[in-house]
Order: sequence, then structure tokens, then C-alpha cells
Amino acid sequence: MGIILSIFSAILWSLFDVVRKKAVQNNPALGVIFVIILSQFIFFFCSLLMSDLQINLRAYFFFGLILIFLNILSIYLFLLVLKSGKISIYIPMLSFTPFFSAVYSRIILNEQLEFIQYLGMFFIILGSLALYGSQFKFQNNLAMLYTLLRNKNLLFILIVSLIWSLTPVLDKECLKYTDVYLHGFLQALGMLVVFPLILYGKKQSMIKIKRKMNIDSIFLLIIILGFLTTLIQLIALKFVYVAELESLKRGIGIVLSLFFGFYLFKEEVNLKKILAVFIIVCGVSLIIEFTKLPNLQL
Repeated sequence: MGIILSIFSAILWSLFDVVRKKAVQNNPALGVIFVIILSQFIFFFCSLLMSDLQINLRAYFFFGLILIFLNILSIYLFLLVLKSGKISIYIPMLSFTPFFSAVYSRIILNEQLEFIQYLGMFFIILGSLALYGSQFKFQNNLAMLYTLLRNKNLLFILIVSLIWSLTPVLDKECLKYTDVYLHGFLQALGMLVVFPLILYGKKQSMIKIKRKMNIDSIFLLIIILGFLTTLIQLIALKFVYVAELESLKRGIGIVLSLFFGFYLFKEEVNLKKILAVFIIVCGVSLIIEFTKLPNLQL
């Protein structure tokens, strides 16, 4: 069940990335974020009917508060990247998340992986760098490194990768102290409260953002997928290790990002890209093959 939920979660996240890119092409990133947060708040509020409303608030508070700020920061940076970058290039750069998740989960959750799984993560990173480098012609490695360091979108996506490696670990830690539905509601509520602080820092108001919004059918998909991706991932975390979930999510996401990038956004797919993705998929396969599933109950 854990594997099925993880695969389903990975597919939903890939679709969610596509509709978010579509939305930010014609709308301000902050407006899209508000729609996502508000819709999750409404859905998780309704889902409280399935919650037992039990929570160890003292243990939950620290991890839950950190999660709120990390989620808002990461989604904002991610939407900025999607607005100006190619989805087939920057989504694969998130392949660093399984490695970082393995480190975080080892420290916080005591989820220990095998050596060969770390080898698989090395393949993922190697393939991601090859995928990114295949888009440019560099005279030497120093020229490549210089270009990478000057690329603002790459910097943002690496920050997102670090954050998104940690957030599922913190989610799983929080689920020790409450259930999926109450946790989702508290996170959405917290982000809804913190969101005005971002507007204040950007010297904007919801009225100004609303004037720039071009609401269309894509927002219906954002609302539905935003809730489902979050809910399914939280449930999957009850059954699988974080690194396994992240590996599946990124592996499937990379393949689908090339597909969507080519068919929806007219991005080039060449032999170098395909070979780089093959390396990444091999790394993901090693991680999945040798991950021991915990015996957990929902």
C-alpha cells in the first residue's frame, strides 16, 4: 500500500507542477500561493470531520511552526523558478532531495539506509548535473561552474531542494503527535496567518494582486491537486521511509517533466537529456530496491 500511495503521490505532484507553471505564466506568484493556501485551508477544515482532534501540542508546536515558514518560502521560490525557467530543466534539479531527505531522516527519524542506496543517490545527482549541463555548451568545467553559480533560478531551486528534503521529514515527525487531517489543517491555517507578512515585506496588498490575477479553469485544477497532493503524501509517509517517497516522487517527476515540457511547453528533448534521465532512474531504482519498509499502521 505504501508503494502505491507513493507512486500516486509522485504522479499528482508532477501534474501539480505543470498546472502551477501554467498559472504563474499569467498571474503573480503570490496570488497563486494564496489560492493554494486558501483552498487547502478549506478542504482540510472540512476533513476535520474524519479527525479524532487529538494532539500533543507541546511536542508538535516546534516542528509545526518551522514547517509553516519553510512551506511558504519554498513554494514562493519554486513558483518564481517555474515562471521564468524551463520545467524540464529545473524539476530534475530537485533530484537532490532524496539524498538530503536520507540525511535529515537519519538524524531526526532514525531511518537508516543501505550503502547502495547512497550510491543510487549519487547517480541521481550525477544525472541531474548532466541533464542541466546538456542545455549549454561550456568550454571547460570552470566555465560551467561559473555559469551555475550566476544562475539565480538554479540557486532558488537548490534552496527549494534543501527545504523540500526537510519538510516531509518534519511532516512525519509531526504525525507522531496528531493525525493527518488535523496536521494538514493546522499547517494551512498557519500559512494563512503568516501569508500577510510576506505581502507586507513585498509592500503589496491582496487588492493589488487581485487586479493582476487572471482567474481561469487552471485554478480549479490547482485547488483540487493542491489538496490531493498534500493529503496523499501525508498518508504515504505513515507507511514508507521519507527517502523512498522522495526518490519515487523525483524519479517519476523527472520522466514526466520531460514529457510535459515537450508536449505542453515545447521544450527540446534530445539524446543527452534521455541518457541523463536514464542515469537518474537507475539511481532511483537502487534506492527503492534496497529500502526496508517500516511496519506502520495508519
